[in-house]
Amino acid sequence: MKRKNITLALTLCLSGLYFHNAFAISDAYRAQLENSGCTQVSEANGTCNSEDSNQYDTSDDSSEARHHHHHHRADSDAADDVARGIDRHIAGKYQGQAVDYMEDQGWESLNDERTRWRKAGFIADFDINQNSGQVMGVSVH
Repeated sequence: MKRKNITLALTLCLSGLYFHNAFAISDAYRAQLENSGCTQVSEANGTCNSEDSNQYDTSDDSSEARHHHHHHRADSDAADDVARGIDRHIAGKYQGQAVDYMEDQGWESLNDERTRWRKAGFIADFDINQNSGQVMGVSVH
């Protein structure tokens, strides 16, 4: 019985060492994230695209056009996701509340009216009802 427990413990330890690297990211992917300014979390949730870099430039125009088209679609989808996430928190709120939310989330105001914001390569613009002062939504590009 004692021998089985020792064998089991050794097997678990060795398999833990073997599979440990399966959860790590590669050095190339880590460098790509660092160069883009993204984190694993921001890339996974769509708020940052680590593949937007000059390393993919090729001399083949058709390949470059396909690459640009693919990233434009991905960027558009990511912008839509970011807009939906912001809308959940600020739609129907007064501008001051929306400004507080944007600042808390790390967005940088780009104008004195505090209706245009920048973060992680995205620009967000408030759609404000001028009569009530409420934010109706946000557009992100």
